[in-house]
Amino acid sequence: MTILENENVAEAPDAVEGVGWADGLSFRQEDGDYVTVMLLAAGLARIRDDRRRMDAGEYLTRTSAEQGLLAVPWRSGMTRLWWRFRTEKKDPPRNDLALFELCRTPFNEWPIRLRLSVADLEQSLLDDDELTPMAEQAARLSVRDVEAELVENHVFRELMLVADMNAKDEDDVQANYCELRRLLIDMPVLTETQVRRLVCRFPKRGSNGQPIVQRFVQVAYVRRAAQGPVTIGVCDGCGNPIQQGVDDCGTAGCSGSRTSLNVEAVGGYYVQHRATRRFFHDPGLVEARVLDRLADVQAEGAINVEAWPGLDAYDIRVSFLSGSDVVEVWGADAKDQVSPGLLGLGFTWRPDPPCDRRFLVLPKHRADQPGYVADLTTELQGRVSGVSVVSEDTFVARVTAKAGEVAGR
Repeated sequence: MTILENENVAEAPDAVEGVGWADGLSFRQEDGDYVTVMLLAAGLARIRDDRRRMDAGEYLTRTSAEQGLLAVPWRSGMTRLWWRFRTEKKDPPRNDLALFELCRTPFNEWPIRLRLSVADLEQSLLDDDELTPMAEQAARLSVRDVEAELVENHVFRELMLVADMNAKDEDDVQANYCELRRLLIDMPVLTETQVRRLVCRFPKRGSNGQPIVQRFVQVAYVRRAAQGPVTIGVCDGCGNPIQQGVDDCGTAGCSGSRTSLNVEAVGGYYVQHRATRRFFHDPGLVEARVLDRLADVQAEGAINVEAWPGLDAYDIRVSFLSGSDVVEVWGADAKDQVSPGLLGLGFTWRPDPPCDRRFLVLPKHRADQPGYVADLTTELQGRVSGVSVVSEDTFVARVTAKAGEVAGR
């Protein structure tokens, strides 16, 4: 769906030029300020990526900051914002620099009252000159060619190729997919020895003779040359590498601290690409925690747990068993995103494989945030029906209780 298909933005047709929107995204009249925020975020992301490419010596052939023109989404967002300021009889930002400064300010301190959720009003789009997590989330919903999204799609394609080429049947494809998805969550750092083991586990080669799984690693990770013993600073909670002089990894919801990972490098080692970390590893932490906790319940024989069913239609499928009979099936999609409003705007549910109950599972640090669940639940109304918003603890507790109920029949 494009923004042109929504009546709430008909007054600003220029807002859509050169911008794509995530599949399943639908806008209502009251979403107008979210559209503006997404356009500004998309523009900031484009400006950032243009700057990186120019710094790397690439000549930009399309209109860009190099030619004195800022990205189309940025200009469209600025136009929409200008009208919002005028409607409220406030003076709009005088120029781009003034708007950049406004983007560094929490939304609840803007001169106009934006129609955003309570939790989102406390956010900003820039932290100094870096995009905030909310800006990254908003840009992903609105713009289709941000560098990180391209890497995310490339990683997913290579993962699927490895899973398919090394499988005998559909069940094998699913098992391979789950193993590789879990690898991205559990292994932010890979050694050459671990890569060789992966090649032995997934031996199929491409037309150039290179193991397909090696190409997957090259896309998802960045190789760092090294020889001999290497000490890497990592988080003892989530495993993410930590920069020198920093005590914690900064991953949302992670309370781990710095520790040392000692590896014997034979030519080098691999660290996850920033896009792999942002789109697979970090949001996958809550998925892995829930799956690990449900494995203990599954061991008692009352449930069967499927990870990423239907090649990631959603994250977890739980079948409640009475003997060999399936009594009921629950589906869960775990999401760790900073903005409840944007999560609600972009959330969809694929109907296959089917389930009797559907849950949107939040990590504890999001569910405990004041107003987050209420804002998300409100945003979902009228967009996705029949989905219960729960914390990871609540979901596991409900599964455990239901399994006990079924076993006691």
